[in-house]
Amino acid sequence: MKQIARSVVVIVVLAATSLLLSAPSAWAVPSYTNRYGVECSRCHTMWGALTGAGVQFRLSGYRAIGGRDLTPVSKDLEISNGLLTIPTTLPLSFITGVGFDYRSEKRQAADGTSKTSTGSSLALEDASIFLTAPLGKHLAGFIEFPMYETKAWEFTPTGPYEANNTAKSKNLKFDSVTPGFEVAKFFWNNLLGDSAPRDSVNVLAGITHPPLAYSPGKVRLSINQYPIYERRALDLISHKNVEDMLGVDTNENLFRLSEPQLLAEFMGMVVPGKEVTEVGKKETFWFEYHIGVTNASNINADNNSDKGFYGRYIMRWYGQSLGVFAFYTGDTYDNDLRSGGASIANGGIMSGQQFSNSSLRVGPDMTLSLAPFGVPVWLENQYMYNREGNPTGFNKEFKWQGGFHQLNWQISKKAIAYGRYDWVSGNTFDDTHTTMGGVTGTTLAKPREWDVVAGFQYLLLQNVKFAAEYRHHDFEDKASTPNISKLTDNGFTTRVMIGF
Repeated sequence: MKQIARSVVVIVVLAATSLLLSAPSAWAVPSYTNRYGVECSRCHTMWGALTGAGVQFRLSGYRAIGGRDLTPVSKDLEISNGLLTIPTTLPLSFITGVGFDYRSEKRQAADGTSKTSTGSSLALEDASIFLTAPLGKHLAGFIEFPMYETKAWEFTPTGPYEANNTAKSKNLKFDSVTPGFEVAKFFWNNLLGDSAPRDSVNVLAGITHPPLAYSPGKVRLSINQYPIYERRALDLISHKNVEDMLGVDTNENLFRLSEPQLLAEFMGMVVPGKEVTEVGKKETFWFEYHIGVTNASNINADNNSDKGFYGRYIMRWYGQSLGVFAFYTGDTYDNDLRSGGASIANGGIMSGQQFSNSSLRVGPDMTLSLAPFGVPVWLENQYMYNREGNPTGFNKEFKWQGGFHQLNWQISKKAIAYGRYDWVSGNTFDDTHTTMGGVTGTTLAKPREWDVVAGFQYLLLQNVKFAAEYRHHDFEDKASTPNISKLTDNGFTTRVMIGF
């Protein structure tokens, strides 16, 4: 099987390389560069991470930068006086890549036992098709079809269960998935027509990530996920395996802020006191806003009657940004989760009572950049406060906070290096003295975790990227006795990613 997997990887690389070598230069890059005849660096510091121009391009429904329309290389076919259009350049992009992943994990349980596990994998890291284009004067679409993905650096282990799981095999297994829709979002720009400034009132609907400061999806620089976006209460406090309790893939079926959501929002950009075309100048102050509603159940049908509401506001000036994000929903659980395999009667941690579990996430973010002053260095900062009202059904809330600081250095147009520090700190959660419905809680935890990430990326070609990244991660439960349970993991990945 290993030989077959290696053969498949080799075939994919050779096929992609042959396409790159045989294609004309305008076609050998993702579809927007093909459509408008511009380089990837127009919107990306390194493809995957957006610049300010890239943010403007996205807000305009992929039509304009700096408030000015980009001219397609080939004119679109117009229908109904331009209300709808058909792109005459192929609106498809394909992103794929191969890589090598390695990770070691050391678990130190509260009973004094320990276990070290290691694993490595030569893998097809990702394979996705993107269908993206303006579809008229107002309508635009962005659809992603992920065909394969290695989850080596997402949903990395944390929590009391993982720290105490010294029965785990010495050989680690990296998860791979063949997901369905990851993103399918549609824009309607300039909802108020000429009565409002361009792109100041737009509508977005579909499946996509919430408008967090730094994307938890693929449109980000770092390979490793941000823990403050990824963690949920059960991840941090449960001493039982959440997936075993629920009998489902909780990464897909239980709300996680870092996952795509089914949502609808009003959003736009505003340049106070100036024309929108002034937004391209670094000294122009402008702001971006988002306000919306979501099922708060990832990409699945709503699992309860409570909807989630969110908002984001960002001010930008001289390459700096200051923003705030807030999310609230009255309930993130469904009835089966509360009373099924997760209940204490069935070996779980929940009371079995049908109490709502509200969720609040709120926090500021800030980017400090020296790039507008000729020094290609910038610092990305996020702080977030998190609260779940009743995660185990014993009327005990759990609060945690955390964030990250990532320093980026654009060495050249082709190379970038970065380092990041993440942290999560939770209050003590204790339901062991509370009884509901004849059962007493079993969960006591005081979680802390942090990591450091270091990475380097280099453009071999405009559409071929080499990336290498290292991560050290620590988790500990300070409420465990007689010893503090700990989980330490170290790992690295090297990848070659190709987009065309």
